[in-house]
Amino acid sequence: MVKLLQGGVLLGSLLFALFQLLLPVYAFLPTLQARAMHLLFMFWIIFGGGLVAKVIGGAERRVSEKDVPLSQNSGRALVSTRLLPKIGFLWDLFLFLAGVGISLYVFLYAEGINEQYGVPTGWGQTVLAFLFLLLVIEATRREIQPALPILAFLFLLYALFGHLIPGTFGHPQYDLPTLAGQMFLTTGGIWGLLVGVSADVIAIFVFFGALMFATGGGTGFMRLSIRLAGRFSGGPAKVATVASALFGSISGSASANVATTGAFTIPMMKRLKYSPEVAAAVEAAASTGGQIMPPIMGAGAFVLAELTETPYLQVAFRSLLPALFYFLAVGMGIHFYAKRKGYVGLPREELPAWGETVRSSLFFLIPFGVLLAWMIGGYTPQYAAFWASLVTVVFAFVTEDFRWKGWEALTQLKKAVLDGARQAAVIASISACAQIIIAVIALTGLGVKISSFIVSVSQGKLFLSLVLIALTSIVLGMQVPTTAAYIMAVVIGGPVLVNLGIPPLVAHLFVFYFAILSAITPPICGAVFIAAGMAGSDWFKTALLSMRLCFAAFFIPFVFVYDQALLLRGGVGEILYVVARTGAATVFLSAGLMKYWRKELGIVRSGLLLAAGALQLVPSLWVNLLGAVPPVLLWLF
Repeated sequence: MVKLLQGGVLLGSLLFALFQLLLPVYAFLPTLQARAMHLLFMFWIIFGGGLVAKVIGGAERRVSEKDVPLSQNSGRALVSTRLLPKIGFLWDLFLFLAGVGISLYVFLYAEGINEQYGVPTGWGQTVLAFLFLLLVIEATRREIQPALPILAFLFLLYALFGHLIPGTFGHPQYDLPTLAGQMFLTTGGIWGLLVGVSADVIAIFVFFGALMFATGGGTGFMRLSIRLAGRFSGGPAKVATVASALFGSISGSASANVATTGAFTIPMMKRLKYSPEVAAAVEAAASTGGQIMPPIMGAGAFVLAELTETPYLQVAFRSLLPALFYFLAVGMGIHFYAKRKGYVGLPREELPAWGETVRSSLFFLIPFGVLLAWMIGGYTPQYAAFWASLVTVVFAFVTEDFRWKGWEALTQLKKAVLDGARQAAVIASISACAQIIIAVIALTGLGVKISSFIVSVSQGKLFLSLVLIALTSIVLGMQVPTTAAYIMAVVIGGPVLVNLGIPPLVAHLFVFYFAILSAITPPICGAVFIAAGMAGSDWFKTALLSMRLCFAAFFIPFVFVYDQALLLRGGVGEILYVVARTGAATVFLSAGLMKYWRKELGIVRSGLLLAAGALQLVPSLWVNLLGAVPPVLLWLF
């Protein structure tokens, strides 16, 4: 039974991979059918995996029971322990069949559903609609923390009973068939933009990343990072920064970044006497920035491109300098902290040879090059990812010495398919669950009401509006994944910023940036939790140190709102000026927070550096020059 179910999950993963790789190339399905098939595979992988776990868990439980003598009073308990796994298996089987079945129903009858214009044909479709929404919430609950699923369920309740709320936040009453039709039978409901982006764009990049790392790209990342940064002061911490920047530009996930690069960098730092808190904080701070690092940013960046109707390549291009300054902030924070604590680099004998570094680096540089070449050539990101994935598959069959690997490559490809399908299914569930929330916000007009509330509190002042929206993004990001947090925050705060004269792309990037920073902002900070667990550190101390390491990064979004030259808009002189003062601010703020500037500093001198950094954020040359005086004097004396 176990092998049969595992084979079913493998078959689903393989079909999922083929579907997502071929969809952007041949575009062989209309919109609703493509999205229905995407969620069908999501249910197949998530609930199918649940069936496998139930069977394996039941088998292990039966084996353990053989060693336990059956006493007179234990019979009822034993029957219970044997019965519950069967009930759990049947429940998961129902969820699997229901999720796959309803998705298949939508796929087969998509044309008729489109012609219904959101009006159910009877109570049968109404029941299917609400069952499907609950299945999406349950699938998401199984894969991530419960906050997002609970929020989606509460929003459904708001749609049903919000008419009972008096005042501004109430809405007109919707009966069950009307709500079912709007949420299930139109592309503005559960089949909306987020599910579309997940199906059309994000999934293929997930499979591309899984293929690259299963076939040797991850080894190349780590060797290149160690070779470039390992020998400097604080070398292992800087390796984590470089590796996270490289890996994050493919994974686009802070948690995946921590889990992958942290498995290597955290033990390396601890071996060289870094405290667990430092090792975890460095990894969490560095990994978080991976979601804003081009060429492949976090999943939310693809949604951002769709919402702003901006080509993805332009989004990545505009995001380049803010991403580089984020990693400059992390790198300088690590550098000054390492100098103050006396942390040294890796011994020369532990650095990989340049020859093996270059050879292994080709396993990600060449697919990367293909990806960029196709995108620069004007093709869509997903079309470019298809060809880059094909090149990666070819690399699976050769060793680092470029010899034929043989059938061993199939094992690596199997792992890539299973890992990619799992990750894509998780992202699909998050996207669908967040889509429920967005659909309810649009249906009830809640977004407009909250936007009006922000405008009234900020009294139309840009800076206060930015602060409120930044806090909203961070708070939402503490509870739900980055993409969902960004979408909810931008639906609320985006119109406010646009009405205050901020271009849509800039407003969206501002919200996106702060949604990402929530991964290291206590009290709920996903990247920190994972890193602290791997390092065995106190998560709260880790979070505080992580924020100190990249504190300067929290100012970067404000800089590019007030001076859009940081987004590579404007003349060369304007861009060079904003780069110079932002770079100086980043260095001075990092040095002040880490209390090191050529030597260890006291509170007063650290305060002078912090003030100097703050003055660099003011767009005035004379103020910037004045702010440069204290750092120069502190360096000399």
